Amino acid sequence: MKEVILNLAKGMMFLLLWAFSVCLLAQTVTVKGTVTDVKREPLIGVSVKIQGTAAGTVTDSEGNFTLSSVSSDAVLEISYIGMKTQIIRINGQANIEIVLEEDIETLAEVIAVGYGTQRKENLVGAVSAISGEEIQAVHSGDVTNAISGRLPGAIVMQPSGEPGRNEAKIMVRGRTTLGDNTGPLIVIDGIPDRSLYEIDPNDIESISLLKDASAAIYGSQAANGVVLVTTKSGSEGNWMSYTFYQGFKTPTILPKAANSAEYSQYISDYQDYEGLARLYSDKDIELYKSGIDPWEHPQTDWMSDLVRKWTNESNHHLSLSGSHNKMRYYASLGYRNDQAMYAQESTHYKQYNLRLKLDIPITDWLETSVSYGGFMTNRKYPTTPTYQLVGWASMVIPTQPSFWPTGEPGPDFEGGVNPVVNTSFEAGYDQQDNYKNEVTFRGTVKPEQIKGFSLNAFYTLDINNQNRKLFKKPWTLYYADWDNAERNSEGYVTKMELIPRKRGLDNPELTEANFRHIKKMYNISASYEKDFGDHAFSVFGAFEEIKTETHNFDAYRKYFISDLVQTLDAGGEKDKSNSGWMGIYARQSWIGRLNYNFREKYLFEFIFRRDGSLKFPPNSRWGNFPALLFAWRASEENFWKDHLSVIDYFKFRTSYGQMGMDPGDPFQYINKYSLGTGMTFGENKDVVTKIYQSVIANPNITWEKQTTFNVGFDSQILNQMFHLNTEFFYNKRSDILAARNASIPSYTGLALPLENIAIVDNRGFEIDAGFHKKITPVLGLDITGNFSWNKNTVVFMDEPEVAVPWQRATGLPYGSHLVYKAIGIFKDQAHVDSYPHWSGAKPGDVIFEDVSGDKVINADDRILLDKTDAPRIFYGLMIDLTYKNWSLSLQGQGQGSYYKSPIEGNRGIGMNV
Repeated sequence: MKEVILNLAKGMMFLLLWAFSVCLLAQTVTVKGTVTDVKREPLIGVSVKIQGTAAGTVTDSEGNFTLSSVSSDAVLEISYIGMKTQIIRINGQANIEIVLEEDIETLAEVIAVGYGTQRKENLVGAVSAISGEEIQAVHSGDVTNAISGRLPGAIVMQPSGEPGRNEAKIMVRGRTTLGDNTGPLIVIDGIPDRSLYEIDPNDIESISLLKDASAAIYGSQAANGVVLVTTKSGSEGNWMSYTFYQGFKTPTILPKAANSAEYSQYISDYQDYEGLARLYSDKDIELYKSGIDPWEHPQTDWMSDLVRKWTNESNHHLSLSGSHNKMRYYASLGYRNDQAMYAQESTHYKQYNLRLKLDIPITDWLETSVSYGGFMTNRKYPTTPTYQLVGWASMVIPTQPSFWPTGEPGPDFEGGVNPVVNTSFEAGYDQQDNYKNEVTFRGTVKPEQIKGFSLNAFYTLDINNQNRKLFKKPWTLYYADWDNAERNSEGYVTKMELIPRKRGLDNPELTEANFRHIKKMYNISASYEKDFGDHAFSVFGAFEEIKTETHNFDAYRKYFISDLVQTLDAGGEKDKSNSGWMGIYARQSWIGRLNYNFREKYLFEFIFRRDGSLKFPPNSRWGNFPALLFAWRASEENFWKDHLSVIDYFKFRTSYGQMGMDPGDPFQYINKYSLGTGMTFGENKDVVTKIYQSVIANPNITWEKQTTFNVGFDSQILNQMFHLNTEFFYNKRSDILAARNASIPSYTGLALPLENIAIVDNRGFEIDAGFHKKITPVLGLDITGNFSWNKNTVVFMDEPEVAVPWQRATGLPYGSHLVYKAIGIFKDQAHVDSYPHWSGAKPGDVIFEDVSGDKVINADDRILLDKTDAPRIFYGLMIDLTYKNWSLSLQGQGQGSYYKSPIEGNRGIGMNV
């Protein structure tokens, strides 16, 4: 697979060099021109660019411009705020006169929706959109982080900063279900379930976010919202582009720890207060402060030794686009290199992208296209997860050395662990390589005899191969030999032999795994649109089928003769194992959509989708997902134009629909049997594999369903100087798969199948506002911001009975945490005696609220927090200042408060954070 990608890359490089040579040989001319408005008034500061390049100029006070050394077949792009952009092919002309017409808008913008596009002015659903230029202006190698704060309704949270594992978690309008299945459906160029994280941002044309009933066209996969990505295609004119990005990263925040002197003083104060023998003398504390005795009184900053202050990431992108004899092509190569924040250089993430797209018109009525996406990623990590390493570093005390003064790694603090050493490859490595190939063939027929009718079909094949090699081995730490240390006249250690010891595993271990996923999909659709005077309608229908097949295999060995030979055959015969499994999935869909508008003032849209999933039994395999949407462009009414003309554009929208999800494992409607470990059987005591029933069937399992209601409006004010869009929504998710915990409590050890019983609702609002001003002909300012709020509530989930009502999760947001409520600190013994407390409480201890009022602090006094691990508030602000061909952009984003559990184990006396 790797060879295929490399060969394709070589082929593309040949194309690039060929195109470059053609460009060198092409005839060039000097182009002069004048740009005016329809009244023949010259326009100052108009942008005149050679399409596909960075070359360009702006018009002077007379509306004139000059471009030198321009290819005779170049294409000019002429743009000006408030005017319609013009695309003009030079065709060898030396003088060009250009007249720009007023553009009442951005409203002529075309937005991608499910299985098609719609003009923004006629959009009926709640859809947020962002252009590829806006994404690329963020200069991020990761699309998921580039959209954060820019798409109203999208809650973007990054769970980790570790390269290759820092894909942001996206939720659309918050959480609407139980569990972690909260991510939206990702659709790239019409193909669902492709990776948003691995696509190069420079290859993106636009992204749309379907948030309301408009997502129902994706039926059973749309309950969590839909992200639609359109990648770039070939364009008129031939051009080549290279983009390089170098970024630098620093930790946003790190746990704050006491230094050696502070820590030793705090511990001494505590021990004095408790009447305990002191661990540190006054002299020890002074030596920790002075730093003159690094061997016995080190000043260790574990976080600084674990994490560096700065690291870098880089991104290279080379693309070629153009046309020849009506055929359009686009090709690109991308490379991304991301380094981790560890001080010990180890973790890295490398990504290679190759994208090819050809649009080939066969005749005037038949068009075809083929596209290919190749992705190769190489990840390499320490064997210990980041959260655990940071947790360990937060627990280790600063009076213990991470490294000895001579550079050797210091002793362990617990179980052979030294967090700094464990960030390196001294303890082994976890290498993960991923190879993806995605191919799509498309065809479109537009019969000349039937104007407005088109027949479309596409077939796609996605193959994903993942290889993992997890090699663990003992590591070496060094321990002090205090008895043989050399000391100076003041008694401080100046030299000491260190004793090396192997820690961690007794023997090296190797696990190798291979994962292969194949997806085949085809879609056949037809569409027809027609205008009848004041009436316009369009209809769309499609049939779609998806089949997937997944294979997994892994093998394990230990007892290696040497950790230098890291192959399975070098391991011992004892304790070896291997396993494998296979999974299949299939879905068929009938899809329909009808759009109608009257005078482009009253707009209706009806969506219907019928999905059949292999996950469900025949009697409940098919689900129906309808939606109805309506919009009224009130600003087109005469009364509005006469009395409310200050508001240039106003559209009211509402929608109601139902979507679904088919989460969980397939075949839950039949009893499942699993293969168990061997057992002896018969007179010869032969070891045979046992088979046992692992899951009880649920013959009534079916779809999760989400009913959604949305009301909103879009507006533009004072000749588009301001815009204000708002949304109010309510979602109700029913038939969520959950266990009947009230019927069979978990402590019984019995397990019932999951059933469609739980209910969660979610409500909220969004605001998107902006200011747009052309200050001078060459200076423009755009300020846009968005704000969203949402809250979910568990309506029902069959939870077991609890001793006190305030510990019931039903009626609260999903993910609420059970905690004691701290209300203060005991000031003195009288204060302790006056209020219920834990046994042994003393002045200085935390006061916990006696919620039950029984004068006793126990488990019944815990309460469920209203906050969860997902914020309810999310907001973003963008400021763009443009001057001629220069631009300055500022972006800010933020979120409301949420609950985050402290680092596990980082509690109790003596911990250092």
